[in-house]
Order: sequence, then structure tokens, then C-alpha cells
Amino acid sequence: MSSKISRNPSPQSISTPSEPKPTAPEKNTVTVAASTPKALLSTDGFDAPKSASRQTVSLDTPTRQQVGGTGGTPGVATVTGPGEDGKMTVRVETNLHTVYPLGLPARGYIEIRVTPLNLNIAPENLQAEMDRAMAEKQTDDANTYGADLAAHGHASLEEWSRDSGYYGSPSHIAWAEAASARTGGQIPAEYWMRFDPFGGTAGNGPNILPSGEYPGALSRIAMAHDTDWDLGRYFGAGPLASLRGQPHPENLGTVGLVPGQGVDLYSLGHADWQVTYGSEVILPGSPPPSQIA
Repeated sequence: MSSKISRNPSPQSISTPSEPKPTAPEKNTVTVAASTPKALLSTDGFDAPKSASRQTVSLDTPTRQQVGGTGGTPGVATVTGPGEDGKMTVRVETNLHTVYPLGLPARGYIEIRVTPLNLNIAPENLQAEMDRAMAEKQTDDANTYGADLAAHGHASLEEWSRDSGYYGSPSHIAWAEAASARTGGQIPAEYWMRFDPFGGTAGNGPNILPSGEYPGALSRIAMAHDTDWDLGRYFGAGPLASLRGQPHPENLGTVGLVPGQGVDLYSLGHADWQVTYGSEVILPGSPPPSQIA
């Protein structure tokens, strides 16, 4: 939902940040999540204040690849799996808040379960494919958002996302980790954050729709849709692989999907994806998560 192609490319050009070359993660590297205290009550449909999604977390904040999945801290991902159903599980804590009228503290979280895809990219070709895809994406972004970026005084979508507070937020990290899990860990989360600075939000790039950002309902759809859009459009992989090489925006259909693969494919539930926004009440006497005990 955040990746669209403009019918009329803007004549204005934008500068794009230089892309560090990420190293490919080790194959089949998974981490074990810290166990959840038994004295927690889980409630789905958690509706945090808008400010919760604006917590800025630096890209240098430890992520799964760096600290081995010590979840429980906002913006730090725990990645486990695959489970018996073949899905990987990504979990990111979002904030601490108070549940009323009980007055009890609670932890918000994003949990995404996703089936990995085989990109059919040989390890020795991976870096070249990532560089190619990044260049194509930045060209699309320049054509689509050049005038908008200039009007708002931003040099790139990444700069705009950082200034807005979305880049590196817990929800952005959750989306990027899920995108990495979708590739079986072949393409790291850090790459996806730079690749799609507004990935996981519903709308057109920085122009986010109502409820299109965590914890809104549309953002749940975008967590899955944006990943498969990017993989289909730029890597020719996954259920939206037919997006690859589409030259005309009118062929991409509703919200950037080819005809016959409308937004209902994700809004009504996709077999490969399960996105949950939840809140766990911390009962009196519950021990803190082991990683912060």
C-alpha cells in the first residue's frame, strides 16, 4: 500500500541516500523468544494513542540480527520458527501503557506470522539483485514522489520518514523483520527499512490514510500487502509476481495490485500472513520479562 507507480512521472529529480551494501544473513538463523510470563492476560484489538507509533528508534537500535532476539524492549524484534505450519513469527513490543478502568499496566505488541518464500536467487547473485532492486525502487520513488518531496522540503522518502518519526519505529521494524522472514532471512531487515521507508503503512508513500498506521486496521493489511508488493514488483516473487515489469500504472489495478488480485486478497485474510496487534496486561506480582529483570 505504500508502493505506487505514478502515471505521469514528475520532471523533478530527487536525491537518494547512498545504500550501504548489507551482508547476507546466515541461512536458517533463527532465535528463541523469551518466554512470556504466565500471569499475563492477552487482549487483541489494542488501540494505542497515535503518539505510540511515533516513537523514534534509531536504525542502530539492536535488532534480532545483532542481539539474538531479546524481545520485550520497544523496537527490538524477536524472531522464532518455523513452526509446525511452516510460518516464522516476528514479535515486537511497542509501548507500556495503562488499561482503564483497571488501572493496570500493559505491554503493547505486534506479532506477525508469515510463510517464507523461496526467491530462487543464488547466494553469489544476491547482492547484485538487491542493488538492482534498490535502484529500481528509488527511480520509481523519484518519478512518483519527486514533486511532493520538493514541496515538503525533503530530499528522499527516507529523510521524510525519519522526520515524521516512522522510520525505525517499532511498527516499521516489525514490518521490515516480517519482510526479511518472508524471504527466509535471505534479505535482512535493515535493507527493507531503507528500501521502503513507509513500509507497513496504508496509503501512497508518505500520504498515509486514516487508520493506515499502527495500530490502525488498514495498517494490518499493509504489513502483508507492502511486503508482497515489493517482492512481486522488484523481485518477481510471491503471489504478486505479475507486478514485475508492468510498465503502465493502469495495469496495476486497485491499490497497486493487478486485476484479479485486489485489496480483498489481503483485507479478507491471506493464507501466508497473520498480523496481530495486541496488548498484554501485567498483573500485580508478575515478574518482568527475563531480558530486563
